[in-house]
Amino acid sequence: MPHIGLIFTGFTGNLNSSLEVAYRLKSEGHKITCLSVLDLKEQIERYDLAYVQLPPIKLSLSTENLGRLQNLSWIKKFLFHLENKERIIKDGNKLLGLDVYEKIISDLHIDKVLIDKELHDLIFVCYALKIPTTILSTWFSNKMGNGTKLPPLRSDIIPNKGIKGSALGILFNWIYIKIKVQFRIFLNNLTFKGYRRAALLRYAKENGFPTDTLIATNLPIFFSYTNLPFISFTMAEMDFPHQPERNFYYAGPMVHEKRKMMLNITENNLLDNILRLKEHSRKKLIYCAASSLLDPDLSFLKKVISAVEEKDEWMLIISLGGKLPPNRLETESSNVHIIYWVPQMKVLEHTDCCITHAGNNSVNECIHFSVPMLAYSGKKFDQNGCAARIHYHGLGIRGDKDKDDALQIRKNIKRIFEEPSFKEKMNFFHRKYREYGQRKLTPLLA
Repeated sequence: MPHIGLIFTGFTGNLNSSLEVAYRLKSEGHKITCLSVLDLKEQIERYDLAYVQLPPIKLSLSTENLGRLQNLSWIKKFLFHLENKERIIKDGNKLLGLDVYEKIISDLHIDKVLIDKELHDLIFVCYALKIPTTILSTWFSNKMGNGTKLPPLRSDIIPNKGIKGSALGILFNWIYIKIKVQFRIFLNNLTFKGYRRAALLRYAKENGFPTDTLIATNLPIFFSYTNLPFISFTMAEMDFPHQPERNFYYAGPMVHEKRKMMLNITENNLLDNILRLKEHSRKKLIYCAASSLLDPDLSFLKKVISAVEEKDEWMLIISLGGKLPPNRLETESSNVHIIYWVPQMKVLEHTDCCITHAGNNSVNECIHFSVPMLAYSGKKFDQNGCAARIHYHGLGIRGDKDKDDALQIRKNIKRIFEEPSFKEKMNFFHRKYREYGQRKLTPLLA
């Protein structure tokens, strides 16, 4: 079996998915080495997996390497950039530390690399080292091909629903997105913030990467790769109907059941007491999770609290995602519990309805436990697209966090509890998810 390098960002959702991939490939007989740009040594080695630390990604050449310009006048900064732009791009290899990545990865003698879609620096390095590379993502397909049947993942469009969902509406939305991307690139170049993109492209060209196969995409993701295999941790059945790209593969959700969590004792005891109360009272449990990546939307969370606090037959747990102290939200209701950080898998096992920002890792974990969803998209990244798919497949209800008031949120929760179709659809997709879990990953690496 080949030696596989699994390179990931290390953000919470990405980490849990990557650990599941590592476990499954290791069980299939592969030698696995995990690499990350965040410091995860203690966490990874806890799972008896080989780990190599990578230097952090340098996100901006213009700010990190040219910080000394901050005190100069605008005109002097402008003249400096005009004079040095080409040199900065030319020296991008060393400025970005790509030569360091080359040395670390080359010394590992890896046969194949599986790498997160956002790590462009390392994708190009692996190509330069001639290591077969496959892109990994927790996202659904986000490409314009196949007759534009798939809307952009950042949009809330559902195919064949309304004018926006018509073929022409989807096409116009793609054109609009692409114009926005190109304008952002133009603006960054005009304000000398496009050095990193330009330096990466130069490095890629110098090492024979076919840059004509790259598609400029929404920031912060610079590029989409059409010449490299792409494995998505989603189910084909949960995407909108379409013909997948030739090198796009659905591997199913990667939910790491055996994750080892370092829990705060006080919060863990509090959570245990809440869950015991739920079981004894037979109240319906609603779990509302803020993003672990972005700051919580406090105005929306206050509406959720108002929707639930007068319903004695319901219980609500709000997780603030480790971003804010619980005292930022106030309630006198005994059936509302606000916690700094919650081990999501532990709570979802007891949950009757999950109010989610529609990040795909949370969606996958709801499917793992067959929990119907009330999707209030955070309107970032892939959240709109995930919420649209939840609604389309009947796995829950899609709302609007900015428009829906507490009364509407309460009505939506009530519908999920009273209409059996949501649980039935969720059970169907849970069975499909389990079928994916029985499949080996090795054939996808060929």
